[in-house]
Amino acid sequence: MDTTTKDAVVVGVSGPGRETAALRWAIDRARRDRSEVVAVHAFRTALTGPPPRALLTFAETADMAHWVIKQVGDELAGLTDGTVPFRTLAVAGTPAHVLVDLGRDARAVVVQHHLPHGLRRLFAGSTAYAVAAHADCPVVSVPADWQPTTDGPAEVVVGVHEGGVPLAVLEAAFTEAEATGAPLRVVHAWRLDAVYDDIITDRVAAEWRTEQQRAVTGVVDGLRVRHPAVEVTVEVRHQWPTDVLVDDSQVASLVVVGRHGPHAFEPAHLGSLARTVVREARSPVMVVPVRPHRDAPQDWELVADEISPQA
Repeated sequence: MDTTTKDAVVVGVSGPGRETAALRWAIDRARRDRSEVVAVHAFRTALTGPPPRALLTFAETADMAHWVIKQVGDELAGLTDGTVPFRTLAVAGTPAHVLVDLGRDARAVVVQHHLPHGLRRLFAGSTAYAVAAHADCPVVSVPADWQPTTDGPAEVVVGVHEGGVPLAVLEAAFTEAEATGAPLRVVHAWRLDAVYDDIITDRVAAEWRTEQQRAVTGVVDGLRVRHPAVEVTVEVRHQWPTDVLVDDSQVASLVVVGRHGPHAFEPAHLGSLARTVVREARSPVMVVPVRPHRDAPQDWELVADEISPQA
């Protein structure tokens, strides 16, 4: 079994017909990159619970996993129609660990999420969150009801911190916009708790907007040189960042956000903004891993959304 995934688009699957939206996005990305899709089904070594203690043996779960991945392979054959190479893998382990491990050399890992309602949202998306928090490559979370647009590319929306950082996130957004022919909207949004927000807004809101518009535009202009074909709009908005990006996702082809965090499976968390956008967005969301860099502000974690998280 070939488990190499270098430069491939890896997509997690749980069964035939269950991750069709994620498969479609992965196929489109692989077609643009002239790479292959690797569909991965992770299965546990045994299913355990109350008596009887072992519901299925390892051999039985492995047989079921290989049946699942064969059916997904048939689905992929129909979706690609011979235009994109693909492979399927059944790998023992928890889905998040398997996808993070296989994503080390991949172009991207693609997962699918459902739009939860009510109390279900408290328990939804654990695999998507875990993979997005730990993967070394970009992770794309695709809503289950997502459909590719047929009337031209919708815009790519990217959320940035003050000063237009992190650059890795902007670069990823430029790359996606250029590859799809979509316009790019760069958004910096901020807001504080009510009493603080009133005070700050009265004193410095206009000045802050002007300063940040200039700073973000300066960074964007530096990237335009490498991506001259991309049409770019820069916005600085006095609004909760999560609200801006979720609202914009309703008409976007992709929302791009960044995340910091340690490697492997050391303790880490996906920030409140990224969690909320992944959970609530109506478009695919790309979470880009960001390494520490010298252009990051000293109070990186103390942006408005982290002081007053809305998730």
